[in-house]
Parts: sequence; C-alpha cells; structure tokens
Amino acid sequence: MKQATLPVLFSAALLFAASAPSQASVSDTVKSGPDINEISQRTTLLIVGLDNDGQAMGHGSGSLIARDGNTCVGVTNAHVVDVPDAQFVVRTSDRNLHRVTNVQAFANEDLAVVNFECQGNYEPITIATYQLSPGQAVYLSGWPGDGDPTGGLTRQFTSGSISTVLDQPVEGYQVGYTNITRSGMSGGQVLDDAGRLVAIHGIGTTEDARVVAQRLNVSVETAQVLAQKTGFNYGIPVTTFLGRASQAGLNFPYDVVFSTPQASASGAVTRPGDYTHQPDASDRVSFDDMLGDVNQLLDTFGRVRDIFRF
Repeated sequence: MKQATLPVLFSAALLFAASAPSQASVSDTVKSGPDINEISQRTTLLIVGLDNDGQAMGHGSGSLIARDGNTCVGVTNAHVVDVPDAQFVVRTSDRNLHRVTNVQAFANEDLAVVNFECQGNYEPITIATYQLSPGQAVYLSGWPGDGDPTGGLTRQFTSGSISTVLDQPVEGYQVGYTNITRSGMSGGQVLDDAGRLVAIHGIGTTEDARVVAQRLNVSVETAQVLAQKTGFNYGIPVTTFLGRASQAGLNFPYDVVFSTPQASASGAVTRPGDYTHQPDASDRVSFDDMLGDVNQLLDTFGRVRDIFRF
C-alpha cells in the first residue's frame, strides 16, 4: 500500500473561509435531526486496519468526501491509519467492504486521505466552509468500539453545539463541541444543521494529555490545551483540510459550499436537543451479516474471519 506525507504549507487566512453571498439551495437549508442522520448514514465510513494475517488491529471512522470515476475518497484522522504494515478496508453504508488502495497523511495536522475503489451509487457529503461560532448546533457521526452489548459495532449519531473555537490550532484541532463521543469515532463527521461537513472529529472528552501528546507527537504541555477542557471534544475545520489538499494537488471533485445554514421556508425544524438517534440495520455490523462480504476479501487479505473482533 502506497503511503505519502503531504507538504507542510499553511496560511492562517485559509482557516475559515468567509461566507459568500448566495441564494439558499437544498444543501444550505436547515434540516431536521432525522434528515441529517440520513445524510450522515450514507456518507459515514468505517475504516478497519488489518495485519498481514488478516487480523483486525483496530478501527476508526471517516467521511466520503469525493468520487472520481470508480475511485472514492475519504477523509479521516492520521492516527487512525498510522499503523505500521497495516492494510485497510472501508465499510460503506450499503454494507460492502472496499480495499483501501492509497493512504496520504498530512505532516502537521491529524488528517489523512484514503482512496478506495467503488462501483455502487455513492454520493459524497457536501463540505461547508464558513466561520464557525460557539453556540452553533452540530451533529457528530462515527463508529465507537464499545458500548454494543452484541459485541459488534453500532454507528452513533449525537447532537450538541460548538463550545469553543481556539485562537491557535493544535495539530489542526480548533473546534470544540459538546456532543457525546467515544473511542472509535476518531475521523468521524462533524455536521452543521444543514447536514454539511464542517469538521473532522478526532479528540474525545476522556482524553488524557499524555495520550493526546503521544498520538499527535506533541509535548504534554501543548496537548494540555486540548485535554484540560473536560466535557469538550475537538475537531479539525474542513477549511484546514481543503487548504492542505489544494496545496498537495489533491484536486478531487469536492462538493464545497460557502454559505451558512439557511432557514427553510416553513421555519419548522427539529432542534438538536429534540432528536434522539435510533440505529437501524445499516448502522450495525455483526459477524454473521458481514461473513459473505469478508469472504470476498480472502484472496487479497488472507484470513479475515475476525475482522470485526475488537
């Protein structure tokens, strides 16, 4: 598997793009929790790392952000795919597994791009770049590795609001929010209330400063800026990602908008605190359901019977 490191180029002016005047489109309109969850369900990725024997080494989450012919592009955290000698598979919402053909990690931000072959009807999520503000409603989607009594995995979709925006990012992390998160949701989606991707999640509420320091390869003092804020979770703004991707020549056909969420004509929407997500079959991974798909990968990865055993 080819792995590359993106160049370290950055301009503070790219951190948040100014909103461009435009008429509200369907993608700009504020939506209900169930409608946003439907968008998120279709575009949240489960990323699994395998060793040379086909044994699972861990997992993380990601977002489907572009498609170029039969190549799909996902974004996740660098620490999700920073596993020496590992090969990766992506599970999409239709329960299909796809071999990751390329991984490209950023040098100074906890971000990575994964490419995989796809031939189904996969529609990437819209990316929204504008100035994020404390108090703004956001939703988070990802695949935690614990809490499922069946022993499998269940995608979680939680609501909350932006709690802080740091003046200076730490390894790209700048946006804090109150959503409930757990281990395994790293690389997951942070969506605004129009259902557009605004940040990539990566650090949860229970993170210890020493763990954060080791993961991000920074000093404990630097990591403390993030870890000390108990009750907060952190993500990397999509504008940071887009700036780096452009500088690195990763010019995939992203669906990018620059407007803030716009009120619908009726004005009747479900606010974040009013919605409780109930996972359905597409949000669950069990060994029996995945057996057929896993067997299709035997020739490529060897024995993968325990692919989803964590």
